[in-house]
Amino acid sequence: MFFKALKLMNWFTAQCRKVVYNQAFATRFKYFGKGTTLEIAGQVRMGKNVYIGDQVSLIVESGATLSIADNSFIGESCYIKCFGGNISIGQDVSINSKSFINGCGGVSIGDNTRIGTQSIIIASNHKFDDPDILVKDQITKQGVSLGENIWLGARVTVLDGVEIPDNSVIGACSLVSKTLAEPGIYVGIPARKIK
Repeated sequence: MFFKALKLMNWFTAQCRKVVYNQAFATRFKYFGKGTTLEIAGQVRMGKNVYIGDQVSLIVESGATLSIADNSFIGESCYIKCFGGNISIGQDVSINSKSFINGCGGVSIGDNTRIGTQSIIIASNHKFDDPDILVKDQITKQGVSLGENIWLGARVTVLDGVEIPDNSVIGACSLVSKTLAEPGIYVGIPARKIK
């Protein structure tokens, strides 16, 4: 009996969260997770039927924009931060648990893209070309662009300045440090085309 009551209470609180956040974002969420933290000083555009998992962090600093299109999925414990740049997530995108997106230089993710668990996308980088300037002050912000119908396996890292073309697959634990010239299957550190 106790567990049935607990289950009913969890369902009720989930419905209340959904109603509150539907009103706040003027949309209809599929789910809005418990323990999700919001720090929003910029703009947020949220599509319909978006799933925001438990313990997600969404940070949108002043002057930045976060856009998540219809039917997209943000898994539990993901960290998405827009600062100094915008993040645009297309339709039917899934970003699986514990992934990290730093939008400093801007991030664009095309429709129907799949991002595996614990993946990292970092749209800024440090240089060390000039010995007279501290490394912390030598920063690039070129941005990251992922096309449509891409699959990043688990624990893929994508660095600043990278473009990945439509219809590409990046194998688990790969590092994409340079733009990929054509669609294909890429693996390794750094990622190289194998098919």
